[in-house]
Amino acid sequence: MESLSFPVINMEKLNGGERAATMEKIQDACENWGFFELVNHGIPIEELDTLERKTKEHYKKCMEQRFKELVASQALEGVQTEIKDMDWESTFFVRHLPESNINEISDLDDEYR
Repeated sequence: MESLSFPVINMEKLNGGERAATMEKIQDACENWGFFELVNHGIPIEELDTLERKTKEHYKKCMEQRFKELVASQALEGVQTEIKDMDWESTFFVRHLPESNINEISDLDDEYR
């Protein structure tokens, strides 16, 4: 069985002779995968860790109860196990282009914004 590997985009290659190929790789990833991993993006791991921590805090504070209420109201069998296994990325979406939705997300503290 062939294993699939998702696209990995090296941001360093956007500056220089490999820019066109890298842009094509981004386009392909967006059109055919819907996601990709960025490497060499220059964002310190500490900032990414803070973002993940703040997102989990926001989910716990605001979204987990709403999700549980939805599951109960819909009488969705077998979903209870998904609540325990839910990852923060699967429940939270912020977009910045073409228009940001950051102001539509309630209860974000200043550090998180």
